[in-house]
Amino acid sequence: MRVRVVAASVVMLALAGCGGSSATLARLQAQASRVCTQTLAHTVQIGSPRVPAQTPAFLRRGIAALGPELVDLRMLHAPSEQSGAYAAALQSLSRELTILSGTVRDLDRGADPLSAIKTLQRRLAPVEADDDAAWRTLGVPACVNR
Repeated sequence: MRVRVVAASVVMLALAGCGGSSATLARLQAQASRVCTQTLAHTVQIGSPRVPAQTPAFLRRGIAALGPELVDLRMLHAPSEQSGAYAAALQSLSRELTILSGTVRDLDRGADPLSAIKTLQRRLAPVEADDDAAWRTLGVPACVNR
């Protein structure tokens, strides 16, 4: 009988510990989802460039939306178990912004817009894949493919 009580106590403590971590993860998921959903609302309003000359302005509007998203996401705290995946997600978003900014600089210096966009897509693809994988690991679908 005493063994059952001890075993039940151990199971209850383990569940309570998991619940605390899950609650923290659930909070991160909700907060990150809110941030990414707000950014998505801004980015869907950005119309695609109709002519190549509009590409720099288009990219600047994207950067203007993603920059504050990164700032807001950096203010959130991931549970220690998910800190690696969260750091990877933030790192990927930061790299995306760096790549976008570099493309704008290239365009401002006279780069061909069509060539710059092709290069941008090639450079962003693996970074976006890493970003999406991190958000999927964290269970935050609102931050995937934005």
